[in-house]
Amino acid sequence: MTAAWDGLGVEAVLLDADDTLYDTRTAMHRAGAAAATRVWPDADPERLAAAGVRFRDDPQGHFAAYTRGETDFAQMRRARLGELAVWLGQPDGEWSAPFDEAYEPAFLDALEAFDDVRPAVGALREQGVLVGVLTNSAGDYTQAKLVAAGLEDLFDVVCSRDTLGFGKPDARAFHEAARRLGADPSRTGYVGDELTTDPLGAVGAGMPAAWLVRDGEPGERERLLVAQHDVPVVRSLREIAGLRGV
Repeated sequence: MTAAWDGLGVEAVLLDADDTLYDTRTAMHRAGAAAATRVWPDADPERLAAAGVRFRDDPQGHFAAYTRGETDFAQMRRARLGELAVWLGQPDGEWSAPFDEAYEPAFLDALEAFDDVRPAVGALREQGVLVGVLTNSAGDYTQAKLVAAGLEDLFDVVCSRDTLGFGKPDARAFHEAARRLGADPSRTGYVGDELTTDPLGAVGAGMPAAWLVRDGEPGERERLLVAQHDVPVVRSLREIAGLRGV
């Protein structure tokens, strides 16, 4: 593989969290369906089965609004849940407490780390590279997810939307996370699975980046974007150490 970061002096790496370190998608799908079935047992069975997918897809963009600082994490979750209730044909109500009571244990129980995380971080540490996390999720929630996935001991720093005060793709998020990691942003690589938010956001902040695509193939538009911005595509976190050309 071409060492796309070779010669850039990369001395630190920041990783996205959700669907990069652990399989958030699968956990949300399972937990969302289970919680919706418990809270709204009389709803359409087919929609209940798809409730986790709907909850994660967030068609009204409430998580993006949270990322932009337009709402806090709790408000975002309530709005997201309200949209789900409407989609399931349920009356107005305060659903947050009963839903979370069912959802959170199921989500954390289903959350699993990808098997390439520890080998990848170990390989980077052997090269003397600092490794941290930059996520748009909330700090306490990210810590809970890291513990559930068995990764809480692994990183030098964990930066989140609420601890920084701004989220990706805002350049300030990338720069401040690099600073907290103890590295110059221009020498800090970034790897994540959301093309616009993660690698393209990092490139916009003046950082080398890579796009993690675990499944499927990038479309034509995505291939053009990564080529235009010199963003390598990796299929596993194990490939990151090789990007440095060491």
